[in-house]
Amino acid sequence: MNKKLWVLVAAICLLLPVSLSAEVLDFSIGGTAQYNYDASQSSSDDFFNAENYSFGAEARVKFLIVEASDLALVGPTSNGWQVTNLMTAGLSFDLLNLVRLGVGLGPEFEMNISDDGTVTDANGDEFEFASIFMDANCTYKANVDFLLGGITLSANYTIPSKGFNIQNIVDGNFSADDLLPEGSEYGRVGVSVLISLI
Repeated sequence: MNKKLWVLVAAICLLLPVSLSAEVLDFSIGGTAQYNYDASQSSSDDFFNAENYSFGAEARVKFLIVEASDLALVGPTSNGWQVTNLMTAGLSFDLLNLVRLGVGLGPEFEMNISDDGTVTDANGDEFEFASIFMDANCTYKANVDFLLGGITLSANYTIPSKGFNIQNIVDGNFSADDLLPEGSEYGRVGVSVLISLI
């Protein structure tokens, strides 16, 4: 009896997104912009100043209700470029194929690319992806997407955790308090325009 119940629950979980007109598989890419300051403490003039934004690209892959995204913001430095990268995994729910609600968590890290091609981390040390990925503080990302045919208009909000990273889990130093989000002054709002390729 229990086995039949589990099969039924699994079938419902797989068929529910389809019954709500959700896409089973989606891959989309596009441009993104993020406001660099606390939106609650900003004036309307601040919002209309392009210098207060970072620009970049976002890519997302969604299968049923599981979604992975990579959001990269690029900005100039005194001797090159800085790339801030947020890679998240989480859940995403389509509502009647009109609106998509998603939330995810993943590492956020910076890398600096100098004019001579040298790549370093935020501390100026040699960039090593594996260690940076494992040690990077994880950030939450929530998004509300408006599905307009093959184009998605997405509003997102990101806020860092209080110190959660993947390496802490591997080392057994995980604390539930580390998963809590930082104060709202660390939160950032952004918008993306994505084109679905699948």
